[in-house]
Amino acid sequence: MGKLTQKEQQQSIEAFQSVIRKSENAFASMKSGSAQTKLLEKRLKAARIGESLLTARREGKELDVNQEELLEAKQILDGLLLMLPRFLEKTKPGSGQRTYI
Repeated sequence: MGKLTQKEQQQSIEAFQSVIRKSENAFASMKSGSAQTKLLEKRLKAARIGESLLTARREGKELDVNQEELLEAKQILDGLLLMLPRFLEKTKPGSGQRTYI
């Protein structure tokens, strides 16, 4: 995982785990088949792949994901990263959403 410290690696994994939990909770309350549900499904899959990849790299293991799935996850996560600054501007200091972002 490059030049990250063990603590930074763990925080990154925990951030993905938090995103996954929150997304699963949101997904459970959404109407199935909607455009929002489909988008959340894609984001949830990308977050799971991201978390799995970070964990595998930290443990020196290979991840059993094909190239197409990795590229799709990367595109989705890259898109989310571009949106974070706008979301951050709208949140209050110390709020749960700010921590989540």
